[in-house]
Amino acid sequence: MGSELNKSVSPLRACLNRWRIYLLASSIAVLLGVVVSVSIPRTYAAQVKIADEHKETDLLLGLNTFAAWAKGALDDHEGLRQPEVYHKLVETREFAEEMSAVRVESLGTDYYHHISTHHREPWWERWFSPSESERERVIRIIRESIRSKAAALYGTVTLQVSDQDPVVAALLVDSVRTHLQRHMADYARDRSWRDLMDAEQKMSQAEEHYKSARDDYARFEDTHRDISSAKVQSVEDHLLKEYESAFNEYSNTVTQYRRAKALVDKFSYTFAVLKNATVPVKASAPFMPGYVMAFLFIAWVFTTWGVLLNEKISRRKRWR
Repeated sequence: MGSELNKSVSPLRACLNRWRIYLLASSIAVLLGVVVSVSIPRTYAAQVKIADEHKETDLLLGLNTFAAWAKGALDDHEGLRQPEVYHKLVETREFAEEMSAVRVESLGTDYYHHISTHHREPWWERWFSPSESERERVIRIIRESIRSKAAALYGTVTLQVSDQDPVVAALLVDSVRTHLQRHMADYARDRSWRDLMDAEQKMSQAEEHYKSARDDYARFEDTHRDISSAKVQSVEDHLLKEYESAFNEYSNTVTQYRRAKALVDKFSYTFAVLKNATVPVKASAPFMPGYVMAFLFIAWVFTTWGVLLNEKISRRKRWR
């Protein structure tokens, strides 16, 4: 038995001894990789990079220093100015539904009918794609073709649209940017008006409280000209503190109201375009070397697994 064990070879040597199997598996993998990549229609990706321009344009839009500061203080709602918000909005179904109605003038139709009529899919999609209506299929394709990438560190968002027509891809990515800016502007405008209404309500309540405290203190002063007892003095001190507290609260709400009003009066929401969309020349997909390498890796893994399993079985037989 010891001599049989000595004859066993290492896993590496076992794999090298079966190089013909690896060669055959690699040839099949390369062939499959080429067939799959050729079966996938070519797609072209157009990109545009944007950044929030509100901080840089406040003064240029006519805001004085106070109003510009007020705009930054009130309009900096958590999440609203974050690139991740743009990223999530662009990839929603509702956004895809809206983009499906965009008119593609060069084709004389809208984006929905362009996808429905001209979009080609790999042959295996007919077998493995889930059962869905024509509209569901088109909306799914639109959602998959619109992508965004947020760079929180630099405050930028890269929008990308992929299509089998490079001109359509370039036109649509500009439309995505325009629709995104409109969505964010509408949301910010509505929120600014809500903030103004809320600030006005708080100011009215604080004004009533201030007037009530002021009148109480004035009546007490009118009826207590000569203050001699400690009890009366403590009541006066209490009313005075109430009056001063109400006055400070009212002053703060007035300031908040003016800030909110300055924001509404000088409202703006713009994007700075850091990279304009251009018609892509080279296809972004499929990437044939990537498919070939993926199939080669799978073939090598399964071949190695088969060789080692066969070696293990052979070794057990020799032990017997």
